[in-house]
Amino acid sequence: MNFKSISAIINFTFRESVKNKTYYITVLFGIVLLVMSMLLSVLGGEESVRVILDFGLAAIELFAVLIIVFSGVNIILEEMSSKTIYLTLARPIPRWYYLIGKYLGLLFSTYVMMFIMAVIHILLLLYSGWIFDPEYLLAIAGSAMKIAIIGSLAMYFSLFSTSAVSSLVFTFLLWFLGHFSPEFKFLISKITGVIPKLILSVFYYIIPNLAYYNWRDYIGIHHPGLFTSLPYTFIYGILYSAVFLVFSIIVLNKKEF
Repeated sequence: MNFKSISAIINFTFRESVKNKTYYITVLFGIVLLVMSMLLSVLGGEESVRVILDFGLAAIELFAVLIIVFSGVNIILEEMSSKTIYLTLARPIPRWYYLIGKYLGLLFSTYVMMFIMAVIHILLLLYSGWIFDPEYLLAIAGSAMKIAIIGSLAMYFSLFSTSAVSSLVFTFLLWFLGHFSPEFKFLISKITGVIPKLILSVFYYIIPNLAYYNWRDYIGIHHPGLFTSLPYTFIYGILYSAVFLVFSIIVLNKKEF
């Protein structure tokens, strides 16, 4: 494996993502939302700090999802339409180098944005009288795992459908449904028909179980089983992302450039 070639693609993708106007607009709106959380905290009364905490973490995750999905769907489609992808793939490097480099570059740029917003959020919380809780970092890590998973799906659908609109719809649909995996599991246990049960079971295992990573719900709440399950949830997220990256590589290798 030539790490130098992959790192060059990662660096180029990162710089292109950071220079993208959408990136700055999204970061700006994210910062505005964090400031708005301060204003909304007035409605929370004695729970104002909790309002700022929950609202801010939700805003960080939401705008991170918007960045990784729109960037992940558009970055390859734009290079395909502008023919710039030919310049990269014409070089003597495997196509999977290109895809992995693009994915990691987008992921890194999104994580940088999340870091900036998290720092601003922490400063707002400390100003409001919050005492730093290490579980805050766990909440950010949970959102980061969601971003890794949804980013791999965005890359796959951008190659599979070759339509930006349909890719966005499919990716956001799976992101939305992924938060209701426990409800799907409950529904499966209540269904008696064999075929409907089988269909829902297959669907349950296909969609990402993003509910695993709602760790912000446990900040300040004692949950003994959380830390014991962390290794398994991290492994699940890594494997799920890896599977769809492999699917993306397969689709990319079948395309003629």
